[in-house]
Amino acid sequence: MKIFDIALNDLTRSFRSAFAIGMMVVAPLMLTGLIYFAFGSMSSGDVSMTAIKVGVVNVDQLPADSVLDAPIGDNIRSMFFDESVESWIAASDYADEASARAAVDKQEIGVAVIIPQNFTARYLSGEKDVQVLIVSDPTLSIGPAVVEDMVTMMVDGVAGGGIAIETIMERLQANGVQPDTAQIPAWVERYTNWYKDFQRALFHDPDKAALVLVAPAAGETETADPLAQMMGLTMAGQMIFFAFFTGGNSMMSILREDEEGTLARLFTTPTDRTKILMGKFLAVFITVLLQGMVLMLAGDFAFGIQWGKPASVALALAAQVIAAAGLGVLLISFVKSTKQGGPVLGGGLTILGMLGGLFTANIPGGMPEAFNAIGNFIPQGWVLKGWRMALDGSAAGGLLVPFFVTVAMGIIMFVIGAMMFRKRYA
Repeated sequence: MKIFDIALNDLTRSFRSAFAIGMMVVAPLMLTGLIYFAFGSMSSGDVSMTAIKVGVVNVDQLPADSVLDAPIGDNIRSMFFDESVESWIAASDYADEASARAAVDKQEIGVAVIIPQNFTARYLSGEKDVQVLIVSDPTLSIGPAVVEDMVTMMVDGVAGGGIAIETIMERLQANGVQPDTAQIPAWVERYTNWYKDFQRALFHDPDKAALVLVAPAAGETETADPLAQMMGLTMAGQMIFFAFFTGGNSMMSILREDEEGTLARLFTTPTDRTKILMGKFLAVFITVLLQGMVLMLAGDFAFGIQWGKPASVALALAAQVIAAAGLGVLLISFVKSTKQGGPVLGGGLTILGMLGGLFTANIPGGMPEAFNAIGNFIPQGWVLKGWRMALDGSAAGGLLVPFFVTVAMGIIMFVIGAMMFRKRYA
């Protein structure tokens, strides 16, 4: 019971310290909160782009002898009024180029698409200088580029249609069949309908797209809010860093009591010195454990972080507690006074945290490969691996390797530090 009494006394002393509470709970939450509010615009989960305001001037006319049913300008215009783009393009018609340019100058629209007169006739005749004029607000970049790409693809589609018609006619002639020019409008219509459907599928129906890029699934769970996913890694990095700081700072109680003389008086009591040290070591484990649990609950409540499956979270937290307590005992065992302890904890743990990737946990590719390799020799790096897997929804079995590696590191550090403390106070 003496071990628990000593541990309880140290816990009471730690939690009465405003500095200790600040470093254990307030600091990691504040740092994570700053990042959260910096990206607060994502909190609603709405990552859709702002609607592009497009004005269309279509004065194109169909040549009298054309085989087409409608001018190409009509197809270009209809592209901006199609229901598939109405969620991100707000299109409106303008009578002439002057009114459209005036609307751009007044910032009523961001982009004006001007289809010149006789565009169809000149384009089909092979003139190379014919073009659709795009006038845009110089303060915009994405909107004009998107509109230009849409117009280019539509015009390219028209060129493809011409090639398709020529191919059909050549194939018919090669097979001894005289092409019926009366069928050309029907061929053009079929090609136009196919091309429109293709464009819709390509840009608005990922299941039918020619190229589909899909983010890898996070285990069996899927994070709907990208901010919550980013905050999970951010909070994990902060929690790990301050857990190791708490482990070392809690062991500083031995140095404080030694300097105050209370440790010497405690050693004069009938209580065995080994039990006294074990009680103080136990206080470190409990402090780090409580800190982790509080930060996890706060992260869930404040930032909507889903930590993962209970068994996986338990393994990650247990590994963190053992490693943080073990490193804390080891570091302080080399320190002779509280004045030395501050720089050792502040500088040493900051360097280890950086090498372990704790400050770049939420940045894809945030650490060079060389530093990632160094993380394999640092307990913080292995603890972070465990939390990454837990946050990704991995089952407990997937965390066994980082768990056992971290626990082994923690036990080795704890044993070495405990032996040094026993030798010092023998």
